[in-house]
Amino acid sequence: MPLHSEASSQAQETAEDDDATTTTLQRHFSACAVKATTSDWMSSLRPGEQLQILGLGTCGSVFGIPGSNMVIKKGGDVKALWNDFCLTTKVFNAFDRTRNALQDIFPTDTIPRCPRARSFFLPGDEGFWGEYLGRLPTSHRRVGAVIEMERIAAVPRPVRDGLVDRYFDADGGYDEEEEESEACLVRVYLGENEKDTLRAYGSLLNFPLRLNMMRDLKMDVGQLADEMAIALAVMHWEAGVDAMDVEFVLGSSSVMREKRLRKAPDPDEEPRSVSDALAFVERDVHIWVLDLDKAKRVVDMTLESVVRDLVPAFLGNDPYFPRPDVDGGLWMRFGDAYLKASWGILGERRVGEGVMGLPGKFLEEVERKIEEVKDWDPEKDITFG
Repeated sequence: MPLHSEASSQAQETAEDDDATTTTLQRHFSACAVKATTSDWMSSLRPGEQLQILGLGTCGSVFGIPGSNMVIKKGGDVKALWNDFCLTTKVFNAFDRTRNALQDIFPTDTIPRCPRARSFFLPGDEGFWGEYLGRLPTSHRRVGAVIEMERIAAVPRPVRDGLVDRYFDADGGYDEEEEESEACLVRVYLGENEKDTLRAYGSLLNFPLRLNMMRDLKMDVGQLADEMAIALAVMHWEAGVDAMDVEFVLGSSSVMREKRLRKAPDPDEEPRSVSDALAFVERDVHIWVLDLDKAKRVVDMTLESVVRDLVPAFLGNDPYFPRPDVDGGLWMRFGDAYLKASWGILGERRVGEGVMGLPGKFLEEVERKIEEVKDWDPEKDITFG
């Protein structure tokens, strides 16, 4: 075979592989209904096994509990973990109260989720530590405060394999059987583009999927912006939480959730099949909100608290949210969805016109702050006396 024909054939095979990977990732990340599957880890774990390390953070380390759909988050800062437990419960309840109404407002979107925090244990809880301390990896066998909470299952294996194929160096020595693959959650960075387009990644833990990478994968970034806006609106106007330093990740559902009837059927309508069973057909992957250890409650929502609390929390977070200085069109879509969700929530509470205007003031103040610092250059503007 001539050399140029062989090279052409290899190039065609590479392009076909890239197309197949893109199609796989797009299918799992899209809103199209697909048959939900049980995550890999749920079928292999057994009671009594050593706890699996899923993540290490500044507030706490996260371990999977074998044989269950639960994790424990352990840390030395009791107050921070207690704050995380209380506000995670508050946000979970806020999503639970508003889910059906928001689904009616956004019929084509998937309403984001928050893991349920079930229990909180103190360092002196002998019952808990008597059972679990010896099951922690040796280097982590120190008591602390603990949250027991619902596990966010890893994105499905085809997604993990697709990310490795697309973004990992083929010679980087990545082992697909590593435990971290089973803990792969994808951070959704709609407010930042990947500047180093040749970067080769080496870990699936908290994989950073940036805006231009999502577009490269033909993902529906507009829908992700809608869903992130819905989540922020729920935290602000239903839970009364500033959302400081929260994370937004793509992960699977560890358990099937009950699909509730949105409205009572009309008895004057023609009879039809109606089911209140579990929702066995839904999107593989969802946006989840987690890590509220640095967030705080905003008891009285006023213009002052919006400017003092909500805006700095938005601007001080990692680049999850769309920004007007990164993509103006996506920011507009995010803002429209945020207002729509916020007004829906506040309308149910029958607040006055002044409060109904606060979500718009929040967006205006974010834009003003970003415009204010857009020409700021730390090398030029910081001087030392």
